[in-house]
Amino acid sequence: MKRVLLILTAVLILAGCGTIRDAADIREPDVTFQDMSIDQITFDGVTLLFDFEVNNPNRFGVSAEQYSYEFFINEQSFITGLQEDPLSIGRESSQSIQVPVTLNFSEVYETFSSVVRQDSLSYALSTEVEFDMPVLGMRKVPVRTSGEIPIPKVPRISMGDFNVKEMSLSGAEVEVTFNVQNPNPFAISIANAAYELTVNGRKWLDTTLGETIRVGGSERQTISIPIRLSSSQMGSALMDIMRGESTFNYDLKGSADISADLRGFRDGQTFPFDLSGTYTLD
Repeated sequence: MKRVLLILTAVLILAGCGTIRDAADIREPDVTFQDMSIDQITFDGVTLLFDFEVNNPNRFGVSAEQYSYEFFINEQSFITGLQEDPLSIGRESSQSIQVPVTLNFSEVYETFSSVVRQDSLSYALSTEVEFDMPVLGMRKVPVRTSGEIPIPKVPRISMGDFNVKEMSLSGAEVEVTFNVQNPNPFAISIANAAYELTVNGRKWLDTTLGETIRVGGSERQTISIPIRLSSSQMGSALMDIMRGESTFNYDLKGSADISADLRGFRDGQTFPFDLSGTYTLD
C-alpha cells in the first residue's frame, strides 16, 4: 500500500512540475500581417481585406476574444471598428483573421480635399488583438501595416467637332466626334455607349455604339459618328449654316458601361453624362 502511495505522490509531483514549467513558459501569441487585397472597387468606394496570421507558441490553446482596428489616411484617423467574434487557436498552431475595411470616396473627399487630385491615397491600419491568457489574464497584441490604394476616376466626355461633309436643301451628311479622356493611370474600356444629341432644340442623333472603346491610361480617344440628317431634323440650323451662320447650341446626353484594368474593379459600372454648350463651325 505504501508503495502505491509513493508512486501516486511521485506522479502528482511530476505533473505539478510540468504545470509549473508550462506556466513559467507562457508566451504571448504573435500577430503578423500577411496580405491586403481589394475585394471590390468602384467609382464610389472600395472594400479592402487585410489578412493577419495569429501564431500560438504555447503548449495550450488560447482564445482571441476580440480585435479592434483603426484606419488612417494621410496619417489621420478616419475609421475605427471592433470585431467581437471569439477565435480559438490550438496549442502550437496558427489561425488567420481577416479585417474588412470599406471606404466611401465621397466621404474621403469631404475629409481630405487634396485626395481628389491624386491617383492614390496613403493608408495605415493599426490592429489590436485581445487574448485571454492563463495566469497573464487579458493581453492585447498590436500590429500595424501601411500602403497605398488606387482611386478610380470617372472618364470625362467632351464634344469634339461637327464636320459637315455634304449639304443641300434636303439635308446634310455630318460627322460628329466626341472625346473621351481617361484621367486614370490604368486603361479603361467603354461599352454600350448611348448618345442623344440635340442641336438648336432638335434631335440630331440618338444611337448606341456596338463597339467597345479602349482608352489607355492618361490618354484620350476620339469617337467619330457619321450621321445623315434630313432638313426637318436639322430645322433652322440647315438654313443658318447655308447662310454662313456657324454658331448653334447643342445638348449631349448619354451613358456608358465602364471596365478597367484594375484589380477588384467591378466591370460594367454605368456612368451618365450630360453636356451642353455653344459650338462654332470653322
